[in-house]
Amino acid sequence: MLDFWGKTSNDVAGASAFHPLAWHSLDVAAVAEYLLAIFPGALATIRGLCGDNELQARAFLVRLALLHDIGKFSIGFQVKAPAFFPGRLGALPASVPLGDHTAIGARLLLIELSDVWAPFFPGLDIYAQRPLFEAVCAHHGRPFAEGQWRFAENLLIGEIGAEAIGAAREFAAAALPLIDGPAFTAICGDERIRQASWLIAGLINLADWIGSNASVFNFEPVGDIAHYWTTIARPRAKQAVAAAGLSRPEISTAIGYRALTGKADRPSPLQKFAETVEIGSGPDLFLIEDMTGAGKTEAALILAHRLMLAGKGDGLFMALPTMATANAIYGRLGSIYRKLFATDANPSLVLAHGARNLHEGFRDSIVDVGAYAAPPYSPGGDDCQTASATCAAWIADDRRKVFFADVGAGTIDQAFLAVLPSKFAALRQLGLSRRILVVDEAHAYGAYESEELARLLTFHAAHGGSAIVLSATLPETVKAALCKAFRLGLRQSFKRQDWPKAYPAVTHLGYSGPPAFAPVEPRADLPRQTPVVRLENENDALSTLAQAARAGACGVYIRNTVDDVLHAAAALREMGIDPLVFHARFAMGDRQGIEHEVLRLFGPASTPEQRAGRVLVASQVAEQSLDLDFDVLATDLAPIDLLIQRAGRLWRHVRKNRSVSEARLLIVSPSPIEEADQDWYRRTFPKAAYVYGNHALLWRSAKSLFEVGVIDSPTGVRALVESVYGVGALDDAPKGLEGRRRMAEGKTMADKSAAKLNLLDPMQGYSADAGAWDSDILTPTRLGDERLTLRLALWDGTRLTPWIAPKDESFIEQRRAWALSEVAISRFRGIGRGGYDPQIERSATALEAPWREFGEKAVILPLTPCEAGFQGILARENGADARVFYDPRAGVMF
Repeated sequence: MLDFWGKTSNDVAGASAFHPLAWHSLDVAAVAEYLLAIFPGALATIRGLCGDNELQARAFLVRLALLHDIGKFSIGFQVKAPAFFPGRLGALPASVPLGDHTAIGARLLLIELSDVWAPFFPGLDIYAQRPLFEAVCAHHGRPFAEGQWRFAENLLIGEIGAEAIGAAREFAAAALPLIDGPAFTAICGDERIRQASWLIAGLINLADWIGSNASVFNFEPVGDIAHYWTTIARPRAKQAVAAAGLSRPEISTAIGYRALTGKADRPSPLQKFAETVEIGSGPDLFLIEDMTGAGKTEAALILAHRLMLAGKGDGLFMALPTMATANAIYGRLGSIYRKLFATDANPSLVLAHGARNLHEGFRDSIVDVGAYAAPPYSPGGDDCQTASATCAAWIADDRRKVFFADVGAGTIDQAFLAVLPSKFAALRQLGLSRRILVVDEAHAYGAYESEELARLLTFHAAHGGSAIVLSATLPETVKAALCKAFRLGLRQSFKRQDWPKAYPAVTHLGYSGPPAFAPVEPRADLPRQTPVVRLENENDALSTLAQAARAGACGVYIRNTVDDVLHAAAALREMGIDPLVFHARFAMGDRQGIEHEVLRLFGPASTPEQRAGRVLVASQVAEQSLDLDFDVLATDLAPIDLLIQRAGRLWRHVRKNRSVSEARLLIVSPSPIEEADQDWYRRTFPKAAYVYGNHALLWRSAKSLFEVGVIDSPTGVRALVESVYGVGALDDAPKGLEGRRRMAEGKTMADKSAAKLNLLDPMQGYSADAGAWDSDILTPTRLGDERLTLRLALWDGTRLTPWIAPKDESFIEQRRAWALSEVAISRFRGIGRGGYDPQIERSATALEAPWREFGEKAVILPLTPCEAGFQGILARENGADARVFYDPRAGVMF
């Protein structure tokens, strides 16, 4: 059996040209054995099936890992390296047989080798075998596709190879007894095994990955299988896991606000609650609702730290709604994350979103493990320097591994991929299972994303994980849905009940029993009454902002569409005010620069001189997570929870000598009259009418807020939210808005249905039945209009160069420059590049050619100077060309 190859190499000096399949299988089993100490959730899941017998569960999982590549003994696989084709199989076949070793492996385990493994798994229910062996053998990132089982079942022994089956039998018979531990005697049906199969698949996927490290498990001849297992595979497994950057750093025992932040201030009431709340056994879900600026992030970190210390996780992952908010949290974590761990630990910090490698702070933090070369995230002394992020390069370079960092920050999309039929979903689930999942800005998700969040909580609870969900406000229906989803993962029911009206508050759902509600005192400096003023139209808002700026105040106008942002900015310039513009339709490099400038001018460290007379016009990107503070704030009408969120950017910090006498929320809104017709909102906001489609909800938001006339925070916040989102809240909306309401509610139901259709089912197990695992289907993490990614390029007369200039001519820097030059637009604006001069077109096509080989669909958009800045040409769906303009201070304009 040792002449069957598992890994081949042509350049391993002084070593055999191939690594025997038997050795590779033992390597992976040894790695799996070691990983069980790092990911005890998989062990606990199996332990729960066999009466809490840890030795039995451990042996079961390691033996499964041992058998993961049993299908590679087949002729169809061994012929893939003709130079090493085993002589035992005879001459090379004239025609190459099918070599799907994953499906063949499952077939061998189910039929031909069942008598070999049966003594080691005597309790395995016959109905549980198929889902279990699919999780074991389909370890390349996805379960079997439709037809793979049928292919395996219909194979003839001759097609697999009788001698190949004999070699596989010899290996299994010799290797299985090497694994210490009793046989798996638990009698469990396929339902329990299906639920456990996700972590089994993830564990074997990771073990196979690490066990394939040829620099550790080098290709050297060893004749005795028992000797190899004892003296080579098991000792080297620890080395391989360490080389991969996986570890369980010791958790710091110094807990609480002061230990975490290093500040002498008194913790806020919410942070004090996080320091003292009782933590029981089993997975926990905390829903934290408090005002903007109450210190929710620090409270979540304190609570996550305590959950880690209680053995419920080894690290944490913070999930944010946008890349901008993820970048902001990453920067904040950079100065404090090491305080979660022992002083001699070397934890990793990772940023996880599609453009993470474009974030300068993240790029600087990617250093060799143990190095601390990253720059400080904020000015300061030694503490800021030594707390700079360290991050193993292997984590940074591969998003399959992002959840194996000790502390992660990223967009919620990265976590959603764990519950969608995307490649390596089970691997993401495994990594998350030992992370405290912290979801911020939970109110910012639509119907589709809310279903994803609920399913994420179900999977996380099923794998033994604990979660913390943060929000300014959560409607009762949303809280009930999240609690129900979490309990479903624990295989428990959840009975909805009346929710206390206290605010701020924390809802704690433990392993059993009803949820515990804890009212929390607001932070002393946050309670306030913010008067609400209705403005008739955009001009009123612009005049107020211009007047305030001339008086030395700083202000912001938050608009609901980018086009409205650009229109307002142009109008302010005509008034003599030069505003800063912030929205999502900038090239990535320009957007990063603007984001930094916004934080510099309006962030917590901004000075009176920096702020005086400055005005920001922004889209919704300014309403979430960024720590901004304005003297005057105007906003277009939006749903009530978003208006409350936007109001949190008004007089956010304690400052002396503001240039206005009081904080007022200025809302541009039509009057919420009882006779409102279907065009009630569209007449004032023709472009934004499709952003928030339920105009009845907007009407109710306006009516509730203007009737009260003030945002009484925190006392009145809960009542305001429930007056809009509570059961029956929209029943008295004007009849003229009924059509809009029905259309919006129909879309919400359709989005929920689409999510349920797309999402994986934990009870179906690691199987194609759990979701549309089709390689040709790209399941979205969010719903919305289809986007076209443009890469802006400058034409100098002879060649195209990236809009964002590269720092040097290296390949890596050129790639980064093109990525920083990206901007996404809606496909209704354009479907591709329009008609250009043939020389420019040839240059653009040549640049795109290598990208297409890697599946990248970004389109080069050449830009040439014009009066409005720079212009390009887009192709429209109707076949016509359309000009598009770009200005680094205004973004894309149509």
